[in-house]
Amino acid sequence: MQHRSKAHDHVVPMLNAVEHARVLARVLASPVIKGPIIRRPNAVNLAERFDADAAGVDEMKRLRAKYGDGPVQVRLTPGRRVALLLNPDDVHRVLNETPEPFSPASLEKRGALNHFQPAGALVS
Repeated sequence: MQHRSKAHDHVVPMLNAVEHARVLARVLASPVIKGPIIRRPNAVNLAERFDADAAGVDEMKRLRAKYGDGPVQVRLTPGRRVALLLNPDDVHRVLNETPEPFSPASLEKRGALNHFQPAGALVS
């Protein structure tokens, strides 16, 4: 879920540079390397050997202990932020606060669907 409103930035904390690196390495790298849709068996075996999923869980627990309930922002690229949900109840908050401050319209979704519905609304 993409976070896009600067007016609500104080409500959704932004991770610092070290935390960004930790999230990318410990939380996001494993599912990307293993294959988010079609699994890569060799990568899955490697991730299991290094217990990558446990490292991701530990990092999420660390962030929740520091930030409490509620999502945090992760900057993927300049101008592109996503909300990282730290608590299952965050799902309700994000859905209830869509499209502001949270937007389901990621660059990938807009690019893929723009060809078919250039003026359409995007709902996830």
